[in-house]
Amino acid sequence: MVFRGKLSKACERCRIRRLRCDLHSGACGQCIRAKVTCSGYRDTQRLRIQDESKSVIRKFTKDAPLSAPRSLSLLIDLQARDAFFIYYATGPSKCWIFLKQYYHSKDSSDHLTLAIEAVSLAYFWHLSYSDAALETARQRYVLALRMTNRALNSPKEVTKEATLLATLLLDLFEKITNSKSLGNKSWTSHVYGALALVKLRGLEKFHEPSEFHILIRLINHYIASSVANATCPPEELLVLRDYVGNNLNYEEHTLRVSDLTIEYARLRSGFRTGAFSDDEHVRASQELDLKLEALDENMPPAWEYTTTLVEKHSDGIFNHHFDSYPHRNICYARNFLRVGRILLNETLIEGYLASSAGERYKALLGGAFDNIDSMAIKICASVPQYTDCDGPALGRVPVSQNSEPSNLDRVLGHSHTLHHQAECHSLIWPLYVAGRSKAGPNVRPWVIKQLHYIGSHFSIRNAEVVGQILEGDTDVCPWDVYAMLGSYAFNA
Repeated sequence: MVFRGKLSKACERCRIRRLRCDLHSGACGQCIRAKVTCSGYRDTQRLRIQDESKSVIRKFTKDAPLSAPRSLSLLIDLQARDAFFIYYATGPSKCWIFLKQYYHSKDSSDHLTLAIEAVSLAYFWHLSYSDAALETARQRYVLALRMTNRALNSPKEVTKEATLLATLLLDLFEKITNSKSLGNKSWTSHVYGALALVKLRGLEKFHEPSEFHILIRLINHYIASSVANATCPPEELLVLRDYVGNNLNYEEHTLRVSDLTIEYARLRSGFRTGAFSDDEHVRASQELDLKLEALDENMPPAWEYTTTLVEKHSDGIFNHHFDSYPHRNICYARNFLRVGRILLNETLIEGYLASSAGERYKALLGGAFDNIDSMAIKICASVPQYTDCDGPALGRVPVSQNSEPSNLDRVLGHSHTLHHQAECHSLIWPLYVAGRSKAGPNVRPWVIKQLHYIGSHFSIRNAEVVGQILEGDTDVCPWDVYAMLGSYAFNA
C-alpha cells in the first residue's frame, strides 16, 4: 500500500482532458454538453490508500526471484516468528499485544499472515544479519503488498481490522529495513494509508480496548515518521489522539509525552520550511525545552529510576554511578526526551550566538551547555543496567541448561537472549546523540568505547558502525542515524 495524497473526484473524461468537472448528480455538465456518457466519479477515499505499489514491488524484486530461497529453512521461519511475537506481542513490551491472536497463520487472512511473516523475518535479520532472512522478508513483503492492495479493492475487506493491521505491519517493515527517512515515501506511505483507513472505517467503530491499542500504534508510528522527516502531523492525527485519550484510561504523562513529541515535530517542520525567523525559532525552542524539563521533573513513581553509586572504577560505568529503570520502554522514553533536550539546546546555542539580541541571549549560553551535559550524563547512566554483564546486567544473562557450553559461551563466558540484545540496541541512538553533543570532554570517548563493546560483546553490528561514525570527522545528522538503526521499530 502506498498513500497517494489528495485525488480528484472528477470523471474520467474531465481528468484526461483536464477540464473542471462540476460533479453534478448522474452526469457532469462537461459530458452532457459533449453528448457523451459520463463515467461517474471516483471514490477518492479508497484510491488514496490503494495501488501505487508497482514501484515498491520493482524495488524489492529487481535483483531477486519471488520464490523463497531454498537455503532458508523452515526452522529460521519459525525462529523469526517466535522472536517477533516474543518481543512485540507476548514479552515484557506487549506494545503489539493485539497481534497475539494471530500467532497461528490459520487464524488470520492471507494479507495479514504475509505481513506478519515479512516483518518477523525483517526483525530476525536485524538481530542475526542473515542475508537469507532479509531476502525472504522482502519477497514476503512484496506478496503482502499485493494481497493488501487486493483487500483495499474489496468493499468487504477494506474496513476490516486485518487490513489495518497489515498496513501497520508493512510500515514497521519499512522502519526496520529502510535506512533513510527524510524524503523517502516508503518510510511514510503506509502510515499515511493507515490513517486514511481509520477515517474510512470511522472512529466510532473503534470501541474495544484492543482496537484503542491499535490506534495507539498508529499514532506512535505517525509521530515517529513526522519527527524523523521534520513534517507537521495533520489535524486528523490530533483528532485521533483526543479520541483515544477520551475513551481509554491512558496515563496523563504518556499523553503529555505524545503531545510534546508532536510539538517537537511541528518545530522541526517549521524550521525546515522556513516558517520561523531565527528569533522565533529560538523562542519556540526555549519554550519547548522548559516544557520537557517540567515533564522530566514530574514523572509518576512508575517512571522513576534508582541511582546506585559505585566507588571502584569500572570501564562500563560513567562518572561512578548508574541508574536502574523498571522497564526498558520507560528507559527509552526518558532517553528519547533527553535526546530532544540535547538537540533543542544545541539549536539554542547556535541561535544565541547568531542572534541580533546580543548579550541578552549570550548570557544564556552557560545554561544551555549545562543542560546538554546533564542530559548526556543521564543517558550514559542508563547504559550499565543493560550492558555490564558482570555487574548491574548480571540478572539478564541466562543460566545455561546444557552441560556442554556453546562456542559463544566459551568465548564470552555466557550467551545473551534476543530480548537482551534488543535492549542494548535501544541504547545505540541515545548514546550517539550524547557522544556527538557539546557535553563534557569525557563523554564522547566513553560513548565510543561503549558502542564498540556493545558491538563486540552482544554481536550488534550497528553499534560498531555508529562508534565508527563518532570516531570519524563527518557529523552525521542524528535523525539519519535514527533511520539507519530502525530505532523506532525496536522501541515501538
